[in-house]
Parts: sequence; C-alpha cells; structure tokens
Amino acid sequence: MSLRRIFIITLLFSFFLCERANAQACPACSNPALQSSEKLEAGIDTLHKGTFRTTLNVTNGYGYQGGHPERTQFSASGQLVEGGLHEHSVELDFFRIELSLEHTFKTNWSLWLRIPYDIKIQRVGVSFTDNFTEQEKEDIVRNRDIHHRGETYNGISDLRLFAAHRFNKFLGDKARLDVAIGTSLPLGKTEKNPLLAGQRAEKHLHIQFGTGTFDPLIELHYVTGLSKRVSLALFTINKVPFYVNNHDYQGPLETTSGIGLGVSLSKWLSLRASFANFSQSQAKWNGVKDPNSGLISFNGTIMVSFKLLKGLSITPGYRFPIYQQTVSDEGDTFTYGPTFVLNASYAFTKN
Repeated sequence: MSLRRIFIITLLFSFFLCERANAQACPACSNPALQSSEKLEAGIDTLHKGTFRTTLNVTNGYGYQGGHPERTQFSASGQLVEGGLHEHSVELDFFRIELSLEHTFKTNWSLWLRIPYDIKIQRVGVSFTDNFTEQEKEDIVRNRDIHHRGETYNGISDLRLFAAHRFNKFLGDKARLDVAIGTSLPLGKTEKNPLLAGQRAEKHLHIQFGTGTFDPLIELHYVTGLSKRVSLALFTINKVPFYVNNHDYQGPLETTSGIGLGVSLSKWLSLRASFANFSQSQAKWNGVKDPNSGLISFNGTIMVSFKLLKGLSITPGYRFPIYQQTVSDEGDTFTYGPTFVLNASYAFTKN
C-alpha cells in the first residue's frame, strides 16, 4: 500500500473514530485541550541536518463544567445511606505549559520530545434539589468531599517522544507531510481505582496526570498552498493505550483530527482558523468501564501569528467549543469551556 493511501485512510479512520468514541472520566484533566499542532506553523521547507526547534505552548482553560446528580449521603458514623436527590457541581480551570524540543538528525528525519506541566484548579459545590435537614446537608457535603474537593493539583504529565519524517511535495508541489510515530513516557502521577474507593467511602481523586503505561502515538500533519497567500492544513493526533498500569487502569483511545485554513497578510503577519474534533474512548478499571465517561467535542480555533525575527514566531489564539455531548449524566465528565493558547517557536538552523 502506498504512503499516500495510508495517509488518506488514516485521516478517514480518525474522523470515523470521532463519531463513535466515548470519553474517559475527566477528559479535560487527562488532556485538557486540543493539542497544539505547531507543525502547521513550521512552513513547508526541507528540514536540514542539525536543525533544532524549540516551542513553548501555553494553554489556559477556564469554566470547564463537570458534576452529576447524586442521592448518597455519608453520615458522621461512617455509613453510606441513600437519601434525597441533589447534585455535585464541579468546575475546573487549568494551565498547561508544554516545552517541545525537535532535532533533525538527518535530512527530513527528526526526533520530537514534548514535556508538559499542568496546573489544575478545581472548585466544587452542592445543589440541593430536595428539602433536607441541616444534618442531611452536612452528610451530603461529607460525601461530596470524598469524591471532589476544592483543591489545586499540579505536576508533570506524561511526556511524548516521536521519530518523525517529512515528505516534501506530497500530493502537490506546494505541499508537505510530517509523519510521526512514538510513545508516551509514563512520568505523570496516577491514582488508585476511584470506583472501588467510592464504594468503600474512601477519599480518592479522579484527576490523573498520566496513564502509567507506554502508549503508542501517531501523528500526521499535512499542509499545502492553495495560492500565494492561502494554505490548507489537515492533521490527526492519536494515542492508543493497549495494556493496564499497576493500578489495573487502562487509558482511553484519544484522537484529535482537524482542518485549518491560513491566510498570509504580510511577511510577518498571518491568520488561521481551524475546526477540530476531540474524543476519547472509555477507560477501564480492572476491566470495568469507567462510568464517569463520555465526551465527543467539536471546537473552533482562531489564531494570529507574528514572525518577529528570523526563526522566531509568536502565535496567540482563542479556542471555543462548538458542540459537545457527554454520554452519561451520572458521571464526572468535564465539558470544555473557553481556552486561550499561546505558541512561541524558534528554529536554529545549521549554517
């Protein structure tokens, strides 16, 4: 099978997955925003041996909404009891700072390393939909605090390491394709089974910073010039976990696919708008599907790119949800809120 056919089939497969995949519990926590595709900012030139690019991606999302209806109360004597209907409300703000390092060790062959650091700020509350006594309200809040707390979590997330190859003049004289295959590096903090902990009325955390496993990764980034000033971009970014970690957790399949249109206004200023889908399959704890799951999201992004110096570009942007659907109303799946992004990239070329 030719590489061109593989490229086209992979794109179609990724969009097919977007329509059918559900989501891991707290997708906003494990992958808080559509991943940056700085490949689409890098131009369509040949990558020469010795080229080094460093990119800093900063993502700030706020007002990501979670929560679920609940009937369980936790008494002062340590007993879980069923009671009236109420709702746990959970809101998440986050910052992700990701350093991307790329080194071209052979013409059009590169190594990519992405190092993310996450700060996750969680706020919680309770909505009382039935009439409760003060004692029942205390028991409800006590139960909520087992599952969700108003706290800030921070730490390094799983790294991503790739070997990548660039194909110039791919499906056109003004086009190029980057194909990257790699693995995640499980350095992010993981949690024990929160489903069992919840059943035992033990304090636990759903937010994780990694999967605890080496997960295969594949990315395709394609860009072509439609005219002297207009370019079209396609990309698909995929992670495929296939085994469990030491807590019997298997992460979800994650896929991000999208299309973008760029317009060059001058030598130093360009605009780009993109439309993308992000989805995750259900995670599993000891073979049991996580009920706190279910999200399919479609997002739009508007970005402005400034080329300030030779090799240096600064690109601020705004990402907004267009449509999203949670599979279950009973879980803690977060839906996306507004997101600001900033990309700063500098390329060192060997003379």
